Amino acid sequence: MAYVDLQRRSVLRRIGGVAALSTLVGAGVWLGGYRPALRAASASTAMEGPFDVDLRVRAHPDKVAILPGAPSDVWRYTAERIVGPEDTLMPVGESYAGPLIRLFRGQRVHVRIDNELPEDTTVHWHGLHVPPEMDGQPRLPIAPATSTTLAFDVVDRAGLYWYHPHPHGPNGGRVGFQSYAGLAGPLIINDDAERALELPDGERELVLILQDRTFSNGNELQYIDDGGMGAMMTRMQGFRGERVLVNGHPDARREVSTQPYRLRLLNGSNSRIYKLAWSDGRAVTVIGTDGGLLAKPERRRSVTLAPAQRIDLWVDFGDTEPGDSVQLVSEEYQLGMMGGGGMMDRGMMDGLMDRGMMGDRMDGMMDRGMMRDMMGSERLSLVTFAVVARANDAETLPERLAQDLPASPVQADTPVRRFELGMRMMQGFTINGRQMEGATVADDEIVRLAQTEIWEFVNNTMMPHPMHVHGLQFLVQERISAGGKTDLHDGIIDAGLHDTVLVFPEERVRIALTFKDFEGFYMYHCHNMEHEDAGMMRYFKVVA
Repeated sequence: MAYVDLQRRSVLRRIGGVAALSTLVGAGVWLGGYRPALRAASASTAMEGPFDVDLRVRAHPDKVAILPGAPSDVWRYTAERIVGPEDTLMPVGESYAGPLIRLFRGQRVHVRIDNELPEDTTVHWHGLHVPPEMDGQPRLPIAPATSTTLAFDVVDRAGLYWYHPHPHGPNGGRVGFQSYAGLAGPLIINDDAERALELPDGERELVLILQDRTFSNGNELQYIDDGGMGAMMTRMQGFRGERVLVNGHPDARREVSTQPYRLRLLNGSNSRIYKLAWSDGRAVTVIGTDGGLLAKPERRRSVTLAPAQRIDLWVDFGDTEPGDSVQLVSEEYQLGMMGGGGMMDRGMMDGLMDRGMMGDRMDGMMDRGMMRDMMGSERLSLVTFAVVARANDAETLPERLAQDLPASPVQADTPVRRFELGMRMMQGFTINGRQMEGATVADDEIVRLAQTEIWEFVNNTMMPHPMHVHGLQFLVQERISAGGKTDLHDGIIDAGLHDTVLVFPEERVRIALTFKDFEGFYMYHCHNMEHEDAGMMRYFKVVA
């Protein structure tokens, strides 16, 4: 597999050698900029104050110690609180992760974003219901050495959301590269109803950002380079790093007491799916998803977490003795390669390759290890929880959680809109045969304000796609698999509210969504970042 490191590109940038990512099989990822005609919304378009929270967010290069030895070149967010409660901004460890922004439902928020990067960027408020001009879309880029100002009301349910870049120009997307370079941070919304449940907080509320990265011998981050079929296959699969970082640190360890803890996990990886489980076999207790708390806890042996998804876990270490430890792991899984009504697992693939039956063309495109990466994942250790103290207070998890989850708005006459997920060989991924075309929308991508629809995602490719819809939360209505189920299916949590849903190969997933409050352009796309950068992203338009 071919890669490019940020240090090398920074040298090239200083001597002026820059270019943009073009297509799935185009030039490699370079630090350079496109210049679309549209520019970011000016401060005059933002809402008027007064504001409960006023922040200044910088996107800028930096050097950060991640592994022992030399520091690594990263891009990161840092922020300053101008107005707001003291806990509005909190660091997430001492690495490159953006600070935790903590908001309260009902607040009015003002944010100035300074772009100190060498190329255009945006900041997308992932999962939040905000006006389209505040959504951080690629049609409103922030140019280097400029700033933009935005404002919005916090109307979403209490939950874990996040912010990350969303640039895409005429030569392709930059979401994967900029996010991989370090631009991502968590955002928590609180409200009175959730606080009344008295769930673990303070030191017993842990925000954990899962990301996978690959490093050179000099500790530089390495990403996809231009380099033939190997790079093309990596873009098709989505980038997966050689080691997992938690909040920007390897070998994550947390000291805990014999009490319940709340773990709020974000899958910030470019493409990796995690199969979360406990090393001692205890049940994984889920209390919330993308859009906040569930109506009641769900307990699974393992939980599937796709890129961009969040999961809220409750775990009680009261049955663990001080001196012992428990690991949160991602278990080994197989996706299989779907097609023709059947599923090929790794064993079948090995046999075909051993007998030379995969074909010379396939052998030239990828090696056995790359094929295995496409079909699953090995077991990964994520976080070690070391029990260091005994606590006397016993707490129990309420069996009833959220009281404000909406009932399904679907009626007998609710319209169904179908989206076929496909692939153009050597050109990238498609939705209904189309790729990203700026802010243009087709007739079947225009929706009505205040209307509820069912969107049906149909996966006709051999890879899973985490489908994300901007500007709202939705309910998962139905999941229908036409092929063999993978060992990730049992860990899917479809209850609650979501903004990202994982659609497996040969599967149809229906979601119910209502277009409230705002007219204008929003996006929908696969959140495998290499897939969206390669065209699997479109706009839809909300009209009155």
